[in-house]
Amino acid sequence: MVTAATDPEVLRGQGWRQLPTIRYSRDLGMTFMRTFEGTLQIGLIAGENLGNDNFGIVHGGAIMTFGDIALGCAVAHGSDALHFVTAQIQVQFVSAARVGSFLVCEPEVVRRTSQLVFVRGLVAAEGRTVASLDGIFKLLDRDKVASLKAG
Repeated sequence: MVTAATDPEVLRGQGWRQLPTIRYSRDLGMTFMRTFEGTLQIGLIAGENLGNDNFGIVHGGAIMTFGDIALGCAVAHGSDALHFVTAQIQVQFVSAARVGSFLVCEPEVVRRTSQLVFVRGLVAAEGRTVASLDGIFKLLDRDKVASLKAG
């Protein structure tokens, strides 16, 4: 069910732009990004495909995936970090998000070293915090990227 909060055209009018997604990330659903009052925000329309089989709430795995994407956006945002991977992510579920809601995360870089980026964020839906996230991302050099692509 599309509501004003999850209508892509309404979201675009509020400054959200849809992120280009491929492969696994595309299956999550429509993901958006904007900077609002100087803060990076990542959003996700929690479609029916993300529902838990038993309760009709957003599946925890979908929230974890969205959180990983959101924290990764913070790593890339405003930096020259082109290639990186998630080294660790911790998720604490605080409450449930309803299918059909618009999830928003405001990721924040806590610390950056020459090889690691430490990021945190809260995921909210309908004015409630649903998860807390902490992640560590490993920056990759060109040789490592080439070896990963080669298999």
